[in-house]
Amino acid sequence: MQLSGTLYTYYEEDRLTAFESGDASSPNSVVFIGGLSDGYNAVPFLEPLTTSLKEIGWSLIQVQLSSSYTGFGFSSLQKDSDELDHLVKYLKDTRKKQKIVFLGHSTGSQDCYWHNKNGKMNSSVLGYILQAPVSDRECGYKVEPSFGEQVELATKMRKEGNGGEFLPRKYWDSPMTADRLYSLGAFGGDDDVFSTDLPDEMIEKLYKDVERPMAMLHSKDDECYASSLDPMEVMKRYQSFCPAIKKLGLLDNGGHSVTTKEGQEQLCEFVLEFIHEIENN
Repeated sequence: MQLSGTLYTYYEEDRLTAFESGDASSPNSVVFIGGLSDGYNAVPFLEPLTTSLKEIGWSLIQVQLSSSYTGFGFSSLQKDSDELDHLVKYLKDTRKKQKIVFLGHSTGSQDCYWHNKNGKMNSSVLGYILQAPVSDRECGYKVEPSFGEQVELATKMRKEGNGGEFLPRKYWDSPMTADRLYSLGAFGGDDDVFSTDLPDEMIEKLYKDVERPMAMLHSKDDECYASSLDPMEVMKRYQSFCPAIKKLGLLDNGGHSVTTKEGQEQLCEFVLEFIHEIENN
């Protein structure tokens, strides 16, 4: 995958950058937020998405956060949200952007949820698209035999006041604090906002202050979706507690990162439809 564009520093203090492809002079942009270990050009649908957005006069911005690449294990949703606030302010003040939409992939969907609810600059974001909003907790237990052991250890470390300390290297190739592992893997952790086993009252509380327009998009064959429940029915359940969730979608194929041409075409269509719907409301 190859994209041409403009690289700029949006937060000088922490040397955080963003890369804009398509028509950089456009006043309207979609901001892509990757998942765990993601960085620039993380998923293959970014190239066709750039082309599709250019056709409607929008650009694509990929954002680097402190949690990008191997930084995810010692960051937090709140820190991501604070950095996204810096990005939005920079885009509005320096790049003169008028309309901004966030597109979160995988755990980037948690960033979208969190910023929608808690971001200081959320009123400047037109809407949020959550692509592959899977439960890290459910996925962790599905794919990693030691995950329960890790959650138990992280819980113990936090109780002892050592939440900021790292878990043993045998568990992760990259640094992972007890606080971050707990957030990702514990029932009710900060990242536990998409799980299929959450009770109604918990979902209602989690989404109480989520007010900016939001869309959810799953793939039928997402290898990281760990539940036996129909993902569309799960999304409808969440939507019933959150009127801000305006649009739901289910790609026919492509998996977690949408690797197929058909899935990418459907994703691009979904994104453009959502933009059109919230622009005109």
